[in-house]
Amino acid sequence: MVETLFSDIRYALRWLRRSPGFTLVAIVSLAIGIGFNTALFTLIDAVLFRPLPISRADRVSDVYTTSPDDEGVYATSSYPDYLDLKAQNHVFSDMIGYSPIILAVSGGDRSRMALGEVVTGNYFQMLGLKPHIGRLLTAEDDRPDAPRAVVLSYAAWVRDHGASPSAVGQSMRIHGHVYTIVGVAPRNYIGMVPMLSASLWIPTAFVDDGEPGGIISIVPSPTGNTRLERRGTRWMFVKGRLKDGVSPAQAQADLQVIGQQLATAYPQTNKNRRVTVINGVHIHPDADRMLLPIGLALMVVVGLVLLVACANVASMLLARASGRQKEIGIRLALGASRGRLTAQLLTESGVVAALGALAGVGLAWALTQLALSITLPIPIPLTFALRIDSRVLAFTIVVTLLAALVAGLAPALKATRPNLVNELKGDAAPTLGNRRWTLRDALVVAQISVTMVLLVAAGLLTRSLAAAERIGLGFEPKGLAIISTELGLIGYDDNKSEKLYERAMERVRAIPGVEAAAIVERTPFSINYNRNNLFIPGVNQPGDPKGFAVDATRVAPEYFGTLGVPIVQGRNFAATDTRTSPNVAIVNESFARRFWPNESAIGKVFHNRSLDGPQFEIVGICADYKVSTPGEAPTPYVHYAYSQNPTPGEAILARTRGNADQLLSAMRRELLALDPNIVFLDSQTMRMQVDATLMPARLGAMGVGGVGIVAMALAAIGLYGVIAYSVSRRTREIGVRMALGANRGSVVALVMKQGLALAVVGVAIGALLAAVGARAMASALYNIGAFDPITWIGAMITLFCVAALANAVPARRAAVVDPSVALRSE
Repeated sequence: MVETLFSDIRYALRWLRRSPGFTLVAIVSLAIGIGFNTALFTLIDAVLFRPLPISRADRVSDVYTTSPDDEGVYATSSYPDYLDLKAQNHVFSDMIGYSPIILAVSGGDRSRMALGEVVTGNYFQMLGLKPHIGRLLTAEDDRPDAPRAVVLSYAAWVRDHGASPSAVGQSMRIHGHVYTIVGVAPRNYIGMVPMLSASLWIPTAFVDDGEPGGIISIVPSPTGNTRLERRGTRWMFVKGRLKDGVSPAQAQADLQVIGQQLATAYPQTNKNRRVTVINGVHIHPDADRMLLPIGLALMVVVGLVLLVACANVASMLLARASGRQKEIGIRLALGASRGRLTAQLLTESGVVAALGALAGVGLAWALTQLALSITLPIPIPLTFALRIDSRVLAFTIVVTLLAALVAGLAPALKATRPNLVNELKGDAAPTLGNRRWTLRDALVVAQISVTMVLLVAAGLLTRSLAAAERIGLGFEPKGLAIISTELGLIGYDDNKSEKLYERAMERVRAIPGVEAAAIVERTPFSINYNRNNLFIPGVNQPGDPKGFAVDATRVAPEYFGTLGVPIVQGRNFAATDTRTSPNVAIVNESFARRFWPNESAIGKVFHNRSLDGPQFEIVGICADYKVSTPGEAPTPYVHYAYSQNPTPGEAILARTRGNADQLLSAMRRELLALDPNIVFLDSQTMRMQVDATLMPARLGAMGVGGVGIVAMALAAIGLYGVIAYSVSRRTREIGVRMALGANRGSVVALVMKQGLALAVVGVAIGALLAAVGARAMASALYNIGAFDPITWIGAMITLFCVAALANAVPARRAAVVDPSVALRSE
């Protein structure tokens, strides 16, 4: 059997060498389809499927604490809760806590921002990781009185120390403190969160040397002064390694009991909170749930390109079968079984697919390198671990086998029919003007249908993006520049940071061209999401644990003028709004309409966290403006007074008459003049920030559009091949027609009619399929409907134009046929 297979492969290679044109087109078609699918799977696998490079990753579970209002089912835990869960559970052999953290690392006369992880001392041990050089963190490093130790990532070690072993034992300054480099993490380990590449790891004992990132929730704690002591300060992600024989369901039951005990023992911080255990998390359960259907949808879209490529190859194989009818007929007459011939023909398609896969892997590598070179307009750089590894190659092998089967099965079965000659004559239109439809025609129709779906999807996304860019934001983004910093990273307390911000504002306002500037905690369209749980007297009842989750920010009085959003009722913040005065807030019109629809909101109050929590009086109402996305509906928004709660982490928003990019450089220069160690978390124009929110839509439109263009090119090649083949088979008929007086125009019309008929049927079927897809993506569109006429008409016209061009060359060839030559042909 193996010998037969090798014999068939050698025969297929000889056959392919005799048809270099066919071989090249077939291999390129499959290479495009397989390459696109491999590249996309590489990305999706890195984000959603590839397990962490740790020991027995399937036995590691994530542990979450819910918020009281269940708004965050998968929320973080406090350090005291982590210690209790670790000590009291009966289902985990060990548990770890960790969090992404932003750190200020000093080098020379400047500080730079570094993204790392703060981890419990047993972190590396539980994960089963070994150091590349040196050692990793241990429980001894997690003592408050221990010397500060840090572990570098492999990439940071190569970048900052030239991969020198002497880096171990050297010192570095973080938050002004001296840390000793004790080791380098394994080369393939970049941290817990895909896309966020940690450059270093520090012990939990020194968490206050940085700013933890991720999901943070704070409620008043009756005791404790630091993050490690306050039970109501939740910032830590928790994982546990299941004991042998213990299931996630058993772990859930065990930790649920502990959660109830904590709620009873610490009602002020743990009331109505539950503990959830879940396996198979890659980023976060909510993020995984959101990204998975997007990833699968993209795989379907790119899979359609492979389907079009397979149809192309199948169409060409059918044409080749016509030329081999005598060979196959003789072999059948000599006793060869249909199964044996089918296997040989499938081997030939398999060889074509394998060669296409080799080229496709090269294309996939090039596409992943291109993706890695793209810099996204976001403050935190994303790192994609894109590599063609054994998992990706296994996927490519499966795709290649499917491609070989899809492309080769129908032609093989058709070619080995006992009545092969008569069947193939049907492809040649045995009667004048009465051409019947063939399998090749059906394949072309399928290609055009798929292309129609892709063009409609790309058109809707592109039109949606254009509509989003025209949406009024409620303010003018041109001329706005934003710089944000966290002075706490370099040792500033609230009072010291407030004084530095005052001096910074004086310098920024003195920059030539600056019209206005303000301090703000969160600017519109930033990724610094901040939602408060608000309680409204008369709306919420006493004891009600669930309030209203509302977006919020903290601003200086100059904010509204700088942004260009008017106060429509009441007053702005004033100098009298201080730390010791009653808390005040300014809400937007949507907030006022939502809670007091038939009366003025001025003078009304609301509470934070609970009806017994801090009270705020509404002193002003501002006009609505967009906060999170350009396409969002009017959404309640709260502004607190910066002067009543200044913190080290703020942003400076400035408006200039000139170029906002130039203003950014000037703002950075002025702040560094105040303190050269300042670390900038974000530095961009408002236009860039708005564009960043549209980035997923823009990438989607570009990706689907590019895939649609490739599919259209493949469909055009397929249509050209069918019409050209039909013309070659009908040369005698065309000669008869011209001998009887048909002119060139009528011959061109005859050929064009055949091709356009296929296009019409393909577009019609594709329109039905596209309608289903358009309805499914309607919720993701900005300001246009799923049946936007410009998109649909444009897609149809484009396909008909491409079909006409694909028909033009065969039609012209038919029109110049010499009747005397054609009549003498077989």
